[in-house]
Amino acid sequence: MPADATAVSSRSDALSMKGRTLSVTRVRVLRADATAIGEQLKLWAARMPQAVRGMAAVIDSDVDADLPALLKTLREVGMQPLAVSEGPLAASAAALGLAVVSPDVGTRAVAGEGVEPARPKAASARKSDAAAAVHRPARIVTEPVRSGQQIYAKNADLVVLSHVSAGAELVADGCVHVYGRLSGRAIAGASGDETARVFCARLEAELLAVAGIYAVAEQMKEGPRGAPAQAWLENGRLRIEKLA
Repeated sequence: MPADATAVSSRSDALSMKGRTLSVTRVRVLRADATAIGEQLKLWAARMPQAVRGMAAVIDSDVDADLPALLKTLREVGMQPLAVSEGPLAASAAALGLAVVSPDVGTRAVAGEGVEPARPKAASARKSDAAAAVHRPARIVTEPVRSGQQIYAKNADLVVLSHVSAGAELVADGCVHVYGRLSGRAIAGASGDETARVFCARLEAELLAVAGIYAVAEQMKEGPRGAPAQAWLENGRLRIEKLA
């Protein structure tokens, strides 16, 4: 046995690796106008600070934008850019030491003015995914969900029996049910199930999503705020209505 074998085998590991679902937003650049991009991001952050602060992002673009300026603005408003999709910005990203990922990486897109909504998966792909997934019993949370917490229900519904604070995030491959106030973010159908829904006893959400199609607080201001509500997809569009 080598002289250092005992020392190596008895020494504690310095690292471990664990798989974890990370909620990531896809920020899609529609035109290479650094000034317009900066103004829009700052306006969005001012209107929805809790939704933007700490949001992990992948930048997706078909145009050759000023990546350093975009990264600077994203960080200034509190977002955390993690990577850039393959495309015109890939070389700049590599030069800056930023990861370059496939355009079909499993990110979510925020729907809003100047930001392109996520495209639903093809029907055949959704059916294949659904067939491969094993539906699990609902994940039930009895305690309040605090700001900064993220709870994920893999291949299952997520049921919260208390309130959800601003800055908290609920993610489920199935439906999301909140039997109290929903002030954070709720994402149903995270793996692409377009039949999933979000239900809550009192809607004050920063963000609602079903199968990658999103609405943020500013877009919901004319809806049933402060009332029991549900959100679902109809013909590829997110509908949010008051529960009877």
